[in-house]
Amino acid sequence: MVTSKLKEYWNAWRRILVLSRRPDEEEFMLLTKLNFLGFTLVGGIAYIIHLVYVLLTS
Repeated sequence: MVTSKLKEYWNAWRRILVLSRRPDEEEFMLLTKLNFLGFTLVGGIAYIIHLVYVLLTS
């Protein structure tokens, strides 16, 4: 039972590795920009929430 689960798990990972590929430069730059945009938006929202909290409690 445990052996079959491990074999199934290994086969799933093997399938993922076979299907995966390295991104080209254009795709990599797009993903980098989107990540930076997401970090900036989340950080900006957190900063605004913190600023409102500080202003309301002071």
